[in-house]
Amino acid sequence: MIRGYVEQPSPLAGHPLTLRVSTDAPRFRVEFHRCGDGLVLSEKSPWLPGVHAPAHLPSHDWGRPGVGLRGEPLAPWPAYRFPAPEEPGVYVAVLVEGDDDGEDLSEPDRTTADAREGKALFVVRPPAPAAPVLYKLPLLTYHAYNLIDGRPYDPETVQGHWCLYNLPRPEEVPGGRAPGVGLHRPGGGTGATPYDVSNFDPFDPTPRQTYVHWDGRFAAWLERQGYAVDYCTDLDLHRLGRELLRPYRLLVSAGHDEYWSDEMRAAVKGHVADGGNAAFFGGNTCWWRVVFQDELTFSRVGFWHETDTPENTMIGVSFRNGGERDRDEHPIPVGFRVQHAGHWAYAGTGLADGDVFGREEYLVGYECDGAEFDRQAGPPYSPTGADGTPDGFTILAVGDTRPSGWGFGNAAATMGVFTRGGGTVFTGATTDWVRGLGSSPAVEQITRNVLDRLG
Repeated sequence: MIRGYVEQPSPLAGHPLTLRVSTDAPRFRVEFHRCGDGLVLSEKSPWLPGVHAPAHLPSHDWGRPGVGLRGEPLAPWPAYRFPAPEEPGVYVAVLVEGDDDGEDLSEPDRTTADAREGKALFVVRPPAPAAPVLYKLPLLTYHAYNLIDGRPYDPETVQGHWCLYNLPRPEEVPGGRAPGVGLHRPGGGTGATPYDVSNFDPFDPTPRQTYVHWDGRFAAWLERQGYAVDYCTDLDLHRLGRELLRPYRLLVSAGHDEYWSDEMRAAVKGHVADGGNAAFFGGNTCWWRVVFQDELTFSRVGFWHETDTPENTMIGVSFRNGGERDRDEHPIPVGFRVQHAGHWAYAGTGLADGDVFGREEYLVGYECDGAEFDRQAGPPYSPTGADGTPDGFTILAVGDTRPSGWGFGNAAATMGVFTRGGGTVFTGATTDWVRGLGSSPAVEQITRNVLDRLG
């Protein structure tokens, strides 16, 4: 067994990086691989002494001494320090177990960043912005689902782990409450088991709440297409706010970017007001509002639509008028039906009003977002604004989920765009937008149009 995590989720290139590792092997070594269109080995460590340290509570900093559920003392996970790679990008630390003779005891899969143990995801940021586009990884969402070894917390045996989907009640936790989950623990994109690992995608066996399922595929496509992109995490946006975004033309989010803090939202709102742009190629975006108890531990405090600034005010749409589906139960594919085909987002696609794209790819799902509109009015549909969708939001396409037997509220994904202040916001309104990259010419061309115009 070997697990680890990087204390700094996004160190600057060449700056110190601290890797915390626990293993029952006598030795281990680290391979740093850059994640683009495949994994590329950046550097490799010598053999290092292996130390087995106990698992801590999910809300703890595992790099510090702790106290377990039975009051037992927990030793900190050992620290191994390296300089971060010099080339910015997304990286995975591959942990290789070894024996006392320096022979490998494990053979990790180096063709993918995904694993349930033995890998740790991190981002290397440039010392100064090097691209017009900043891609944000949803680190908080990764950790909200992170169950470490997949054993959910059992109050009767006082064993296992919790995430934000199976938090124990305070009275079930000996010695205190369960305030949430922390960032200094294995997992957070790879190297652990997500809570909903059994909710598999029949078209992609990788777990949904991991880097490779959505973000890794988008990053690979961006590299193949030759786009210059810098990367960051939620934590950077939370801590650095508007200053992080100021040098960039476009902020990109994709896949399942579900958990947002007040500080993250304020940064994006300010960026757009300043003339910057944002593109959300995802669904169920900004659904849960989170707060930090300290620098590393966060919990969710409710839905954003329960506040006076629902998620619509930032992205134009909401999960309330889209919904979630299981393709095993609802196998009918859903694509987007075009309206306003003369819009710049459709340039070069050859699409006309009424055409449908993405149906073969099951593009709409597994979660999607929509703006409320009057279904009786007939196309082209316009938002009512009753759910918080901003004035001026243009619905560019509608993915009607009702024939497939699923959906919330209006039961329709609404791809769209709006302008606020000097900036523009685009939303693809479905978690599986990335499924069309490489398989749907229309999805690829729309994505290029958004990146080229806004970035």
